[in-house]
Amino acid sequence: MDVQPTYDNFPWDLIGSALQGTLSPDEDLQFRQWLGLSPDNQQKYDRLQQTWKDGLADYIYYQAADESKAWEAIRARIADKGVIGASFGKKTPVINRWAVAAAILLFVGAGWWYLARKDASILYETALNEQKKISLPDGSTLILSAQTHIQLDPGFNKLGRTVMLAAGEAHFDVSHQPELPFIVEMDAVRVKDIGTNFTIRKTPDSIKVTVSGGKVAFIIKETGESRELTAGSTLTFYVTEHRFGDIKAADPADKGAGSLRFDNSPLSDVITALQKTSGKKISLNDSLLGQKRLTVHLDGESFDNAIEIICASLDLEYAEKDGGYILKSKNPAAHNY
Repeated sequence: MDVQPTYDNFPWDLIGSALQGTLSPDEDLQFRQWLGLSPDNQQKYDRLQQTWKDGLADYIYYQAADESKAWEAIRARIADKGVIGASFGKKTPVINRWAVAAAILLFVGAGWWYLARKDASILYETALNEQKKISLPDGSTLILSAQTHIQLDPGFNKLGRTVMLAAGEAHFDVSHQPELPFIVEMDAVRVKDIGTNFTIRKTPDSIKVTVSGGKVAFIIKETGESRELTAGSTLTFYVTEHRFGDIKAADPADKGAGSLRFDNSPLSDVITALQKTSGKKISLNDSLLGQKRLTVHLDGESFDNAIEIICASLDLEYAEKDGGYILKSKNPAAHNY
């Protein structure tokens, strides 16, 4: 027998505000901390968010579920006194609409079973100065840079492995499965994996693909024109001109969405990249510390975790001051740079 999930510890007030876009700065911090507690929290919220965005068009699938019990549970968690009872008419108020979505998630029978198993698109997004690491069901990994929008095709890892990159930049570490090719769709072009990891940067004017391992096929859909890229190469498609540029050697300094991977790099370089992705100010109390070198991969780590990892690697400590972070040696007398 399947064990059904429980939701007694869900921060329903924060979830409701997040869905409506009304989180205060303090609430936003609390909400992101809750999401970061476990991948399960993020996955459940992603599904609830998708239900919200779809306008509950699939509600007919849940009509067999026990609405009264769901409403008893959800009413106890909703702070807004305007929610009196279930209302599924065409003019459902916003708060009621959210409550219905939350009630659907609370169903321990048909509702959650349907959400967890139906072939529905899943949307992943990142905010300004946010980076997110996504583990896909096929074993592949995505690292999304700030302000990136990517969507999994319905039936992902069953009928195929297609994702849609609408905007932004993503790094793909693909689990190679010849019988199910991994494809990234982007308006006029697509990228087909041939056993690799690569980064795609999509802007309104261009789409740039950089391959760090293996190879990919970069294809113009309308004509079928294709370019094969191997490790260490990069190619740009110019949207307005509808053409490829020249295949070039990738710039080692341009690590794209994987920019928080460092091999024997100076601490100063690590700090510069971390400031860029986090939007936070980091300084050193001794400029000589910037010469210290380290090998560290911080992709997908929260900012706080990244700082802790850096300090542990170099025997440093940090203090917060005026919204910034100051790094210093734990043993100032031992300078071995």
